[in-house]
Amino acid sequence: MKADKSKMFPVSMDKLRAEDGAPFPLFLFLERNQKFIPIRQPGDPIGMRTYELFLKKHSQLWVPNNFQEIYQTYLQFVESNAPPAEKAADAAAAAAAASAPAGASVAPPDPPRSEEAKVVSDVLIDEDLSSEEKAEVLSAVSQDVMRALNQITTRGKEARAEGLKRCKEIADEVLTIAAKNSNIYDEILALRNSQEEIEHSVLVGTMAAMFGMAIGYTDERLLSDLTVGAIFHDIGLVRVNPDVVAKKEVSWTPEERKLYETHVDSSLEILKESGSDFHPRVFRMISEHHENYDGSGFPKGLKGGAIDEASAILHLANWFDRLCTGKHTGGELAPAEAFKFIHEANETSQGKQEVQPELVERVFQFMLTEKTAADEMKKAAEARALDAMKNNLGG
Repeated sequence: MKADKSKMFPVSMDKLRAEDGAPFPLFLFLERNQKFIPIRQPGDPIGMRTYELFLKKHSQLWVPNNFQEIYQTYLQFVESNAPPAEKAADAAAAAAAASAPAGASVAPPDPPRSEEAKVVSDVLIDEDLSSEEKAEVLSAVSQDVMRALNQITTRGKEARAEGLKRCKEIADEVLTIAAKNSNIYDEILALRNSQEEIEHSVLVGTMAAMFGMAIGYTDERLLSDLTVGAIFHDIGLVRVNPDVVAKKEVSWTPEERKLYETHVDSSLEILKESGSDFHPRVFRMISEHHENYDGSGFPKGLKGGAIDEASAILHLANWFDRLCTGKHTGGELAPAEAFKFIHEANETSQGKQEVQPELVERVFQFMLTEKTAADEMKKAAEARALDAMKNNLGG
């Protein structure tokens, strides 16, 4: 359903004070999605870093109509107490230019990016945003991913090129989302719980990047390729009967399972046909994301060390999300239950081992350490609050 612009009014970015909390909510409007995204509640400051990015890339934000009178009062206060933000920005730019060495080259402007990529980058750079707000933005981005993937698979050469460009941009911004998380364990649970409409590939891309960072990956190109591989890992499903894709795995007939398994090769074919320049490891991750550590996977039945670690990380993220959605077992699991299922499945040599046990242990030890640390910090904060309350009552 399209957003109703008649219920909102635009406000100029240069009329807002970065560090002062505006007494009205602020929204971004996504033209392609026709959707408003809330970025600040009444009283919340924008923050200087976020403000500077917004001022550079966005000309306006939106406010609900019932805040018009409050906005006019705020505008009068700003204009009477401080110079316009635009003049301040111009002064800062002039000062920077004056201090630059003679003959210094001017940095080229940023290459144009999709509206969704800019929004994700700008909105999620602020660590004050909650996991639910991040999930809401991811949900909007997911809609754009689906359109971009559709361009790749069903339209002409130019549309395919545009779709690939948009998907790559979005993959980079998904990585930004993952990198901003201070507590990976809690963030994963919150993201998975808060917005079920987030498209599977976007969630898997975010999880894969988080898992990679959890075990020590720091190379941005590798993490970006991991995210790109996740976004495209299931693109071949467009060539599989939709009735088969819609069914739970446990209900497939042998023939339907074989048909489903063709999506791996189809994903590789679609990317190769697109003519885009991907790193070889992206193709390898996609080709191996259903290979199991014990050799029971597909399409090649690879085993043990023959499976690349990045492929195994993608497999782990994909497995986790399939458990949460019920695609794997037939019944949906809560994120914490899915983590437990995977950990227990890989602890025994008697059962089916989808991912290398050592890798699962490394990821989950990190998650457990973070969760324990977060719990201890929460308890300490609660104890300090209780002591402060007792002291106040005693005084």
